[in-house]
Amino acid sequence: MSLEFDVFAVDPKPIPSAVPGFEQAVGQATWPPSTSTLVSGDGGALLIDCLITEREGRELAAWVKSHDVAPEYVYITHPHADHFLGLPEILAAFPRARPVALAESIPAMEEQISPGYMQVWGGFFPGQLTGRPVAPASLAGTTLPVGGSTATVIPVGATDTGHSSVVHVPALSLVVSGDVVYNQTHLWLSGSTPDSRANWLKALDVVAALEAETVVAGHRNPDAPDDDARRQVAECRRYIADFEEALSVSSTPGELIDRMTQAHPGLANPYTLWVAAYDQLGT
Repeated sequence: MSLEFDVFAVDPKPIPSAVPGFEQAVGQATWPPSTSTLVSGDGGALLIDCLITEREGRELAAWVKSHDVAPEYVYITHPHADHFLGLPEILAAFPRARPVALAESIPAMEEQISPGYMQVWGGFFPGQLTGRPVAPASLAGTTLPVGGSTATVIPVGATDTGHSSVVHVPALSLVVSGDVVYNQTHLWLSGSTPDSRANWLKALDVVAALEAETVVAGHRNPDAPDDDARRQVAECRRYIADFEEALSVSSTPGELIDRMTQAHPGLANPYTLWVAAYDQLGT
């Protein structure tokens, strides 16, 4: 049996707004649409990222079981809790699965599940998160077996957070990008700096150099036309460049929001843009 992949996607989720005027201007604030990817075949399986709420974790586990596979590894692409707080439900369903991540990302993941951070995350998703969060273990090396094939983990540094990585599956001409690539969804640029944005562009160059046909983005607009790698990388490059330019000529959050909305209409999760604008230019 040759390798194949499938994607479990969840729609945007309502969250409390902390941005002045957003709900009056746009509507309900939401967390961006998210994905988890299953690569399977040749008697093996690999699950990449596992979402955030307990319900999503349970639904993801049932979805994986529907493929008649049991993942040997669960790989977490970067230290943002919305990609791994669903891990306890996955491990309950697949107790032999080994959760792993880049060694250098583990301290930041442990911080994400500390009591203080869990209180913050719980404010976004009250009553919806696990009470027993788990951090992955360090991945030995940079490869993950999938049956008789191999997936390669590629560290890319800072993108929307530090210690980001992508998973390359050459046999499928596939890259599972975590948050390195977004698919028609506003990029998380809150807290970003000129240096981090420049590094993000370099990370996109790394993805482009793999010449994969398909990129599965960690945050994917449900209305995105496809998972074409070249389109997504080009759109993310343009978004970062446009944000840099708009930031340089904007003096208020509203100006930055207007410029980016005009340049990139129709992207999922405008709340992400508003958060970045108020982070960069709010008083």
